[in-house]
Amino acid sequence: MKTWQSIQQVIDYIEEHLDQSLPLTELAAIACLSPFYFQRLFKKLVGRPVMEYVKLRRLAKACQLLAATDRRILDIAMEMGFNSHAYFTKVFKSAYDMTPEVYRLEQPALQQMLKPDLTMMQTVIAENDSFVAESMVLTITRQKVTQPEYYQGVVGKILIANAIPVGGTTGVNQADVIWTEFHQLKKQHSELFTEDIQLGASFLKDTSVDPTSLVPAECFDYFAGGRVETLDEDLETWVVLPGEYIVCGCEAENTPEARNIAIAKALGYLLGTWLPSQQLLTEPYSMEKYYPAENPTTAYQEVWVAPLPL
Repeated sequence: MKTWQSIQQVIDYIEEHLDQSLPLTELAAIACLSPFYFQRLFKKLVGRPVMEYVKLRRLAKACQLLAATDRRILDIAMEMGFNSHAYFTKVFKSAYDMTPEVYRLEQPALQQMLKPDLTMMQTVIAENDSFVAESMVLTITRQKVTQPEYYQGVVGKILIANAIPVGGTTGVNQADVIWTEFHQLKKQHSELFTEDIQLGASFLKDTSVDPTSLVPAECFDYFAGGRVETLDEDLETWVVLPGEYIVCGCEAENTPEARNIAIAKALGYLLGTWLPSQQLLTEPYSMEKYYPAENPTTAYQEVWVAPLPL
């Protein structure tokens, strides 16, 4: 067994036993590694110290229970290994900048520490081939756009530190806030959005030419919008220009949680594993395309990047 497979074995074990005690020595024994080497390897592959990872996965599970049940917060805290209401509240607020009570009441979209699938980091699929990852299917293709596609919506700012690494940060999902703003706009301009295809784009505006700009360098811009045939000059516009694109398609269960996890993992796989393996550079933006579900059980979405000429 390879060392990364040993760590994946531990990750799977942690996920199945979040409501139980998880001593470091026990986890290291499952990986058949010394505690010292296990901790170093786990942090290298997962991006977090092992006990911090356990804490964040427990918080993610606690959020599910807070949203889906009316159980007492103390009971949820104790089940997830937090020994008091006060300590649970402190840890929860540190991760999400709100108390469990506020989260239960408002239920905003949160960024969670996702359970990693290290197989994705070790597998480079061929173009036009598919890879069955945990709970989803990924496919890499090249697509040519011959006519420009127009999307209109809104643009907002996202803190880079709150979004990268994908699936490894916590806090309020800032992109979801921007999408909520777009969906409100869409209701007001329903005549424009005749196609139910939506697009999100992450990019950086060049503010260096404006010395009075107050936009902090640690932010990137995020566009959220829908496809249109006619343009409204008062709305933000994103154009998918003619050219060649590398597309990572992902098919997953048609639930909000599964869709969010799938697009995050597809983005992380394309940018963090596949493109570096091909030694490819891309234009300084990425796009997410969201398609209407063809059936009630499965959702399909894509991540697009534009490769630079070699």
